[in-house]
Amino acid sequence: MKKLLIATTALVSTAGFAAAEVALSGRAEMGVFRTTATDMQFFTDIDVTFTMSGETDNGLTFGASVDLDEGGAVSNATQNNADDGGATIFISGGFGTVTMGDTDGALDWALTEAGNVGNPGSLADDETTHAGYLGSYLDGANDGQILRWDYTSGAFGVAVSLEDDNGSNVASTGIGYAIGFKYALDLSGTTVNFGLGYQKAADAVGVANDVKATGLSVSAAFTNGLSAGVTYTDFKNHASRDKHYSIGMGYTTGAISVHANYGKFSGVTAAQDAKGFGVAAAYDLGGGAVVHFGYGSGKVNAAANSFKTASFGLGLSF
Repeated sequence: MKKLLIATTALVSTAGFAAAEVALSGRAEMGVFRTTATDMQFFTDIDVTFTMSGETDNGLTFGASVDLDEGGAVSNATQNNADDGGATIFISGGFGTVTMGDTDGALDWALTEAGNVGNPGSLADDETTHAGYLGSYLDGANDGQILRWDYTSGAFGVAVSLEDDNGSNVASTGIGYAIGFKYALDLSGTTVNFGLGYQKAADAVGVANDVKATGLSVSAAFTNGLSAGVTYTDFKNHASRDKHYSIGMGYTTGAISVHANYGKFSGVTAAQDAKGFGVAAAYDLGGGAVVHFGYGSGKVNAAANSFKTASFGLGLSF
């Protein structure tokens, strides 16, 4: 792999783009997992990512990444350039950074999710897929292709994003947008991160009750390896969600990392209430090999039973 990377980089350089670089990285996972509906079974996954970067003569930086595990949708052997899942392209300069593709909207960009607080991850993402977890907010309401501008100056950051599908002139769809703000406060080595944002989903053009979300997060990373965070999100005109609350904590000491989070949705009706928790633990063997364990449990009031998932195995990064 290293020989391939060197050869690829050299090829780009000899083509006259001395500042251009192509990097290849990968991850493989193997282990076991189970869900409420299935017995224990083997788990395998391979993910390969190409990352490309370059710089213009006047100092602008640009780049792109392609995740081959989630590569773009293909229909009739033709790449769908309007829905290129797993691909992200950016250009950056004094004006900030403009990113297009499979990326976070401004609300998700600004907020620190409970599952991102000191989380070492698990093979099957058990700790971030339970019934009480909120991840992408309203991103992906249409095709998931997002255009985002963000700018950071010192401790302050701001972002604006758009999500469009099939063109804003199509009667059945519209443009979704979001705005987000970040602020990082340094308290004698302890960093406290604040996030605030607003999002309207891409919904039918001219509809007065478009789905909206307003979110707030506060998280902190302490010098002793402990991290913690909370989020609050208020939804308007959502089919099932009214409010969401979550809390997450993580701790790392030496090669050991542990994480836990809890989340709860207040539904539009009591039957739509949902809650759950997830835990993840990891032991770093060094050299890119990590032992992972994950567990998730959640319940929706309308469902008769709770839903549980678990996984255990090795994550190998290259």
